[in-house]
Amino acid sequence: LFALNPLDIEIVYCLESAVSKFSCLHNSILSQKLFSIESDFVEKNPALVREYNDGDSFDTNTEIKLFTNDKGGKSGRARWYVANKKVITTGLDHLNKWKVIVSSANAGGQKRSNQIAVIDNYSAFGRSRVALKTFDTEQEARNFLKYATSEIIRFAFLLTDESLTSLAKKVPDIGDYSDQNKLIDFSGEVDAQLYKLFGIDEKNQQHIKSVLKAKSKDND
Repeated sequence: LFALNPLDIEIVYCLESAVSKFSCLHNSILSQKLFSIESDFVEKNPALVREYNDGDSFDTNTEIKLFTNDKGGKSGRARWYVANKKVITTGLDHLNKWKVIVSSANAGGQKRSNQIAVIDNYSAFGRSRVALKTFDTEQEARNFLKYATSEIIRFAFLLTDESLTSLAKKVPDIGDYSDQNKLIDFSGEVDAQLYKLFGIDEKNQQHIKSVLKAKSKDND
């Protein structure tokens, strides 16, 4: 893992310094196999699920929301379903936590959008997604989403390969994403605070912005 663009080197040094000071996001990532829901689960077990649309009711005591592909293979598309809790046999300690998930196929966003999203504490996911982090509260998850979609963190994701084995190895993890943390005021302008926290000067900020702008055009 190294910067191919000489213009990235100063930024990489700053990020590596932040990783050593805080932690590395790669260490918190949870496997796409967390809940043991294979890509063809719905296709093979249609009687175990029903489609879920936003606002539909379900029994939170016995049922979960499940975000997984409608069929196996490249033609499958991720959709929401409702299923009995008993279909989840692994990852139970994360089932009732808030999760921030990304596409497992484009997790770092190098090829396309990583489709980052918050899912609630009644939800599980299949192999089409991977969790960057889980949280006890919705506010922590929402704050982390602001963090993970900030300019510097989006740029940091681009510094490693799309492979899940290297995902987020250049991404600092500040650890505490509650409103009580001492580093970031998540009600304020997050980009400016993170640039200051990680020591990214104006010249490198402009480089980051230009890289992200070019990447956005590539994804259009």
